[in-house]
Amino acid sequence: MNRNKKILRGLSSEEYEHPFDRKALDTLQATPGLSVLGKFLTKHTVERIYTIQYTGSYLKVTKKNYPNVYEYLEYASQILELPNIPQMYIQWGYDINAFTVGSENPIIVLNSGLLDLCNEDELMFIIGHECGHIKSNHMLYHMMAQMTNFAIDSIPGGSIVAAPVKYALLYWDRMSEFTADRAGLLCCQKPTSAIKAFIKMAGLPKSEYSKMDINTFLEQAQEFKDLDYEGLNKIVKLLSIAEANHPWTVMRAAQLVDWISAGEAKRIINKH
Repeated sequence: MNRNKKILRGLSSEEYEHPFDRKALDTLQATPGLSVLGKFLTKHTVERIYTIQYTGSYLKVTKKNYPNVYEYLEYASQILELPNIPQMYIQWGYDINAFTVGSENPIIVLNSGLLDLCNEDELMFIIGHECGHIKSNHMLYHMMAQMTNFAIDSIPGGSIVAAPVKYALLYWDRMSEFTADRAGLLCCQKPTSAIKAFIKMAGLPKSEYSKMDINTFLEQAQEFKDLDYEGLNKIVKLLSIAEANHPWTVMRAAQLVDWISAGEAKRIINKH
């Protein structure tokens, strides 16, 4: 791969944090005992389960076995100045997807299709997104959001008592994606590649890649934002995504384009 990107020396996650992320996180952190409970549960249950599952079922990526894939992880970690390079695994799946699990020892998981369908800069955007979650210390509450349904269903009457915490976690989880998208952009350092990655995630068939139209996708993103002017559409949007842990792909693209247009990404890259 071409190592022609700027290493962002001294980068703080607060510099690229999305305000929606910060506001939702402040709400979570004000909940008494939530972080203590989260650390206990993730350390003693979920994190161990994921470690066993991925070690036993999927392909661990190292410098020795898949050096070309590992290089993306190593480079993204270097650009964002992560203190440690996280572990990475590949699982079978032909949609363009990646995710991170674990809090104390995060593990990044890539789908096979991601590696086949994305070019170098698009991969840097998506892997940088996952590294951004780690850089921003998202993983504790991220893990709690992932396990919230299981935990609530295990408690008698939990769906009623714990519902406010559940929806607060899921809401923050969605908002944290906007911050991680900014980290992904700081890694790939090519706005067009980030938007192309979103178009592929949204469902563009491989046969249409050569005809990809960025402008019409951005127009669609603007149309989505304009729907907010009608109160009913706001309600429909809220209810249809309340159980999800990711915002709509088009919404993510719109938020990132706004940040790019404001010149913030360029300012941070030039600063560091």
